[in-house]
Amino acid sequence: MRYFDEYCEVHLNPIMAPFTWVFRSDEKICIQFGVSLSKHPDKGQIAYELNDEQGYFDSGRITAHTEEILENGFKLFSVTLPPIGHGGGYRYRLGYLDTDGNEHTSQQSRFLLVCNDSPRAMTEIPSAFLGFANNQPLYGPIPKVEITSGPEDWEARLFYSIIIDRFARSSDKNLTGLGTVKYDPSSPYASHGGTVQGVTQKIDYLKSLGIRAIILSPVYVNAADGYHGYHPIHLLMVDPRLGTLNCVRELVKKAHEADIAVILDVVNNHIADSINWEEYGGPAGGEFKYVQGEEAAVMPFPIEARNTCLFHGPEYTDMVNQRLFGFLEDWRTEATYVRSLLIQHLKYWIAETDIDGLRYDSARHVGLDFWEPCVEEILRYATHLGKKRFLQIAEHAGSTHEEVLEYDSAKFTNLIDYPTYYKIKNSFGDGNWLGGLADYFCGFLEPSQSYCGGWRNNLMFLDNQDTTRIFHQFLSRLENTEEARIRLHFSLACLILGPQIPFIYQGTEQEFSGALGFHQKEDTGEWIGHDCYVREDMFDNPACVWRFGPINRKSFEPYNQDNSTFKLIQQLAEIRLENKLINQGIRTLLSSRNSGLSCVLLHEQNSEKPLFVAMNLGGTPILEEVCTIPNWYGKFSGIDLLLATAGGGLQMMEHGMRIILPPFTFVLGRLLPGDR
Repeated sequence: MRYFDEYCEVHLNPIMAPFTWVFRSDEKICIQFGVSLSKHPDKGQIAYELNDEQGYFDSGRITAHTEEILENGFKLFSVTLPPIGHGGGYRYRLGYLDTDGNEHTSQQSRFLLVCNDSPRAMTEIPSAFLGFANNQPLYGPIPKVEITSGPEDWEARLFYSIIIDRFARSSDKNLTGLGTVKYDPSSPYASHGGTVQGVTQKIDYLKSLGIRAIILSPVYVNAADGYHGYHPIHLLMVDPRLGTLNCVRELVKKAHEADIAVILDVVNNHIADSINWEEYGGPAGGEFKYVQGEEAAVMPFPIEARNTCLFHGPEYTDMVNQRLFGFLEDWRTEATYVRSLLIQHLKYWIAETDIDGLRYDSARHVGLDFWEPCVEEILRYATHLGKKRFLQIAEHAGSTHEEVLEYDSAKFTNLIDYPTYYKIKNSFGDGNWLGGLADYFCGFLEPSQSYCGGWRNNLMFLDNQDTTRIFHQFLSRLENTEEARIRLHFSLACLILGPQIPFIYQGTEQEFSGALGFHQKEDTGEWIGHDCYVREDMFDNPACVWRFGPINRKSFEPYNQDNSTFKLIQQLAEIRLENKLINQGIRTLLSSRNSGLSCVLLHEQNSEKPLFVAMNLGGTPILEEVCTIPNWYGKFSGIDLLLATAGGGLQMMEHGMRIILPPFTFVLGRLLPGDR
């Protein structure tokens, strides 16, 4: 029994709510509870709210059956909740009528979910013998959907990172009442109602922008504070506030029809804060907070995870084994059992959804003794299914290449290139010299050490969900929107046409300008970091304000496609996709002058039409400059201008290229062959 206020509840029965909090639609959901005799209970009641995945909502009270049993001074009752036919969930509170007819209801509430799709245990996922791969037997789930081969031209594609909850709401259903994550559109720390179906309904928007791969935030059921997806409590179920497994499948299918690949973000490092460890008042070896009676706690799924021995306690303080941020439960990934469980869960999501790759969150907080066999096994499995180039992207946030290269033996197909990002960010100074961006474009920031997958296959970014936005970097220095926009456009050209695989973060195309920040707690004076301003809603949400400033300020109407930044990204993405020289060619610096002029040739031995780039890295206009083009391929008769930001221009002359570049201009053209 769990006792609180005037109530008690049976909470450790493994076939009864709330110990089991996910049920099938054909299973009875039974709740047994008691009311203190000192309160003179006459009839037990359950007050409930019901939401199903079709958007249906209902609420009411159910009279409980009187058990006529006394337990430690409590009168016991039991109730069976009405069924939900399509999947969904309940939030309920215990209550009673006293002998005077007065109605009482507990302030504490619990949630229950109904889902027919999700396994509750790893043993529910059939693991078949699939044959031999690399001379070793291969086991895994047989796909439930048609598996496509996936892209082979990853290097030519522009990637786009999405936080589902903040990207797009569904137009035809409301799922905000489902799940444990609190829905509060006015709070920067709660769910704002974005859904998987909302992403699906914006596929045309993404395709128009030029996106050919999306990185989707985790879809797991999350704890109350996990609107973003990174505090999982169920590794095998789609959070019902986001949608269903079928919604994810439909998103992948629609994206593939639009030639957009889908990468799913997954969490192998941790689960949500779930355990009271001995150091914090729990028993020796720790105990799950649910068992100890904490109101908001649940027992994690799959059921194989319900053992505190599978997690590191707070006595571990090293980078790999510590509890992330001091409260997320860290898997003992060095254990064979844990390793097998997590790898099997990755195979499950591939088999069920036909995704084209995985993004591994917090990769540097998991040891190589996990990553090396994991990456190898997922490659074997995906290849067997027919995924020719299945991506396994590691988020290693190390500040130097030396740090990141310590994980090279895992053989990830790609790493998110934080070291290069930091070099560019640290080069901005007062915003009046963009040499760091030009160095990146030219390939000068490539490290001397070699990555397993090649530095060019790393994913490069200028902002993401954990960093200050690139537009803010310039706005905060210049305080003039148009001047900042000119530099933003220069930056995007260097990124999207750069030597690595580029990705942008949702909202960049709408000129979102949020920044990481700090606020001071009134009670303690402690300064707390926050990421509110970089988790803005793409959709209209005027309710979301923060006491330290507006959080939802926008430059344009939601999903605007007519602004200059959207159109530039669209143009850059098309250029990258259609010109192999962008991702395969040699980058040769032809000219670099103190005035800020840099000229670069993109070429290869078999190309008859090299690409010519001229950049102005500073604030002084460059007029009437001439750059000589080496005649490696013969003579050139002209230039086909493909791109010009901020009014720049090029003109082929007898002795070279005439260049006109206003401050911070990026110009790209294709050289046209003449008489040899």
